[in-house]
Amino acid sequence: MAVSADAAGSPKFSLATVGAYGGEPSILSDHSGLLYDTSPSSITVGGRRVIPIYRSKDKGKTWTRIQEADTSSGDDCLAVNQLNDLFWCNLQIVTSQGITPLQADVWGSTVASSCTTNCHWVHGDGVAPGTCSTSCSVFGVDRQWTAATVPPGKTRDQGEVIIMYHDFYGPSQIWVNISQDGGKTFGAPTEVLANPAVTPGAVTGTLVAEGYTFCNTVPAGISIVPNGKPHAGRIYVGWIAADLAQNATGCNLTMLQSFHTAWISYSDDNGASWTPQQVIDMGIGHDLSTPFVGMAADVDGNPYFAFDSQAMDQNPAVCAVESTLGTVQSDPSCQYNLYVAWSQDGGSTWNGGGGLVPGSAAAPIQVSSPTETGTHLYPTIAAGKPGQVAVGWLYTPTIVPTDPLGKLDPGGCAGPVAGNPSTYPPTCDWYLEAGQTFNLAATKPSWQTLRLTTHPMHYGDICNLGIFCVDPNSNRNLADFNQETLDPTTGCAHIGYSDDNAGTLADPHNPSPYGNHLVVANQTAGCLDAFATAARSGTSPATLSEPPSVPLAAWLILAAGGALLVGGAAWRRRARELS
Repeated sequence: MAVSADAAGSPKFSLATVGAYGGEPSILSDHSGLLYDTSPSSITVGGRRVIPIYRSKDKGKTWTRIQEADTSSGDDCLAVNQLNDLFWCNLQIVTSQGITPLQADVWGSTVASSCTTNCHWVHGDGVAPGTCSTSCSVFGVDRQWTAATVPPGKTRDQGEVIIMYHDFYGPSQIWVNISQDGGKTFGAPTEVLANPAVTPGAVTGTLVAEGYTFCNTVPAGISIVPNGKPHAGRIYVGWIAADLAQNATGCNLTMLQSFHTAWISYSDDNGASWTPQQVIDMGIGHDLSTPFVGMAADVDGNPYFAFDSQAMDQNPAVCAVESTLGTVQSDPSCQYNLYVAWSQDGGSTWNGGGGLVPGSAAAPIQVSSPTETGTHLYPTIAAGKPGQVAVGWLYTPTIVPTDPLGKLDPGGCAGPVAGNPSTYPPTCDWYLEAGQTFNLAATKPSWQTLRLTTHPMHYGDICNLGIFCVDPNSNRNLADFNQETLDPTTGCAHIGYSDDNAGTLADPHNPSPYGNHLVVANQTAGCLDAFATAARSGTSPATLSEPPSVPLAAWLILAAGGALLVGGAAWRRRARELS
């Protein structure tokens, strides 16, 4: 893949092994450039299973495993405050301590930058300590993210730590729990669409958002605007959702809906009230859940989204027919592209506005080259100074077959094997690619893009239907996302990803030398501008293996036992469905 020239020099990357294989890695740089990486996949250490947390002090070249915060996880995430305290979150799937399963935990360490075997992890207790974890949600929890900051004039012990998620048993609304004592104790769950700011416009916006997001959401991330910046202390939470028409058909446990809308909600009063705003609506049949979107904030606190979708003017019904007939490879309009949307005014207006919902973007900014035919999935994003953005994605030269809602056909990249239609394309090779721009605010931003892996890092299918990836040829081995962060001291990007192109999963003609490992791509040249002198405050990284396998039947029993039934239809769970 060609690299476009730029006055700052062409970007260059090197690859490094972090540890044993793990899908869905979360990676984060603290304000001094120290890197952390973690994955919900457990590893065996000294005969016991642990959830690893890794640290790098040399810009990602080598990694050291530090003491784990907990021994099990279904999802995880990372955050730091201005003091470089590390916060690690996890999702309790099954517990043996009498704690309700499907709750989120937040653990904090003030010595993570130097510890190895004893990191003095402190668990954040919820409103009922010892009974329901940090989140303490009666509706259950799924796909949580966290952020942290120390407000002006406050001490570490008065710091703000926030965890956001959507519920599992209920209508899939977006919730937050907030700590005002540095992560030691957390308040009760607060629904961000239940407490609109007291202005007519905000109330209207809340009703619009509620109609779209009710029972169909996938959490994207959370961030806090840094001290000393416009809107300092503002909390952003982001998610993607479906639409009114699909919600009217009832809710269930699948991800078969077209998640074509992106949303953000912000609070200026520590979560007491919230103002929602649509980011973009790509149109029904243009699915953003590929499987996740990426969310980031720059040094000034401006929010960004990165997502994959078919183009807005593409006809999903036509592409579905071509996918069935096997002619979709000759129609590049059916491919998924990588896009970005951003706000320069605190989340009120996106890409200059012009969308049907006031303030929303009329169109996305395309990153992937129009001449690069294929499929782009797993978006990652990290932002530096305003308008300077680094992104990443997985790419295959194959146009993956899709259905009329824009969802990837399960097994569509597994090749014309037994159980698949003979019209399916050959088995897909997937590569990691990256891009960046210094001028996102330009009418036509100039992008530098390049391929980071010379060998495929994944071979076969990628399924975005969560726990309903039960087609015999579908594949969820990578789980649901990769993640990217920027080192504020250098402006260089670091992308955490999973490489499973080895062993029985390998491409027999092109296995990867990094196969069966957690890997990081470290930028070594052509970086964005450094911004350490104005370090970010409490922003969650932009874009965050496989958790311990839980039989599908067990999840269905669990969901049936805890689901709320309204009008005879079970409320559905949509997010990163647990494996």
